[in-house]
Amino acid sequence: MFGHSLSYAQKKVAVDWEKPADSEAFNRELDFFSNHNVSYLFVSHPLTADEIASLDSAGISFFVKLDHKFITENEFINNSDQYLKSVNDAKAYYDSSSAFNGIVAFTHSNISQAYLGSHTYLNTEDFFEITGNKVYSVNIHSQPLFSVVETSNSYAESLSRLKEQLINSELILLLDSEWYKSVLAQNTDLKSTFEGTSGMDPTTIAVPDIPDQTPLIHWSVLVLVLLWISLAVNVATNPTYLETIPRYFTAHRFYVDDIMSYRERSSASAVFLLFQHAIFGGLVVYILSKIFISDTGLEALYYYIPYIAIMGKNYFSLFVLSSVLVLIVELIALIWLYVPNKEMTHFNQGLNLFTSIFHLDFIIVTAIVTGYFGDWNTTLISFLALSYLLIWFSSFNITAFDASKRLGMHRNSYLFKTIGLHTLVSGALVVLLVVFNEWWDILKLAVSV
Repeated sequence: MFGHSLSYAQKKVAVDWEKPADSEAFNRELDFFSNHNVSYLFVSHPLTADEIASLDSAGISFFVKLDHKFITENEFINNSDQYLKSVNDAKAYYDSSSAFNGIVAFTHSNISQAYLGSHTYLNTEDFFEITGNKVYSVNIHSQPLFSVVETSNSYAESLSRLKEQLINSELILLLDSEWYKSVLAQNTDLKSTFEGTSGMDPTTIAVPDIPDQTPLIHWSVLVLVLLWISLAVNVATNPTYLETIPRYFTAHRFYVDDIMSYRERSSASAVFLLFQHAIFGGLVVYILSKIFISDTGLEALYYYIPYIAIMGKNYFSLFVLSSVLVLIVELIALIWLYVPNKEMTHFNQGLNLFTSIFHLDFIIVTAIVTGYFGDWNTTLISFLALSYLLIWFSSFNITAFDASKRLGMHRNSYLFKTIGLHTLVSGALVVLLVVFNEWWDILKLAVSV
């Protein structure tokens, strides 16, 4: 598959090398890799003529990585001439080297395969891309050629992962150069394995015991437990609260009549539900992110929209941001429902009507969190997440319809100001999101890598 032949039987390891600027250090590290059975090097463009000559002399095949990272599909199509020119220019620059194997044109990018199919001059054996934890030839029917060995802060865990892939993977393994040098210095068995000339025997590598790093309880589960505890506190502090929950669903007309007649006056339970619904929303976004967005995808997401990393560039930021946004939208909806309705003389009337349906969140989101940790089918979890969204959307329209029943001649006007405008605004928002779809391009990138 490469421009030069590969020997899969003997060549098992490649190194992603952050080459030193100093020429002596460059040659010293190159000798180290040569003495430890490194068959391929991935180096960043550009290399000097002296560095290329040193690589040719060492006889280690190398791939050159261009700085095309986190490229979205639309960005690639809109700037394709520029990208393709840089790829071909780089190939022409290194083509005279006997050790040169190809250009890693893109890293963790969402390249349009349909577009590539119509540009055969790029659809060749000499161009590659890194996506996820694999290295592929850039063509439509490519099979992975290298497998990136992901390392962690745990030495034992990373070493165990390397040993497992050395034994089981048919692909050439791509290791980070600094980690590779560090782990060889710490493990004599591994060092002798990579220094051997008769072939590597990874079964002899001793792996220290991996400490159990699993937390006793994940923070998302703890949040879920606290939400259920808050429900219990709400029930304990409001003697009539437990009776009102089934009344909303089984005797809805009488429940609405009590609220509009101001016979049900408590706002504490509704305030609880308002915040509970917001936090449930954060949990839904967090679980969906964990399912569909990898760590690399998360990095791509924050690369384009860094300002959303309110708690750091992690998944927890998505939970916090989502919870805050849901709460803000809830408050806007409540004001929207309350202000045009002259029959609602107390704000907690609208608050109670609007939030009562959110009791369903406890069932739906508990199922979502349980499904995530129980490895349920992702389609089912996605369906449950959609149910949360539909309940939230419906809460506004159901509340508006319920609150309009005492308005007499002004009822139609109120329904237009609420349900009518709410539907128009929601539809317009969907249209805007489709028309200005840069966000969708970023999301596709984050999910695809």
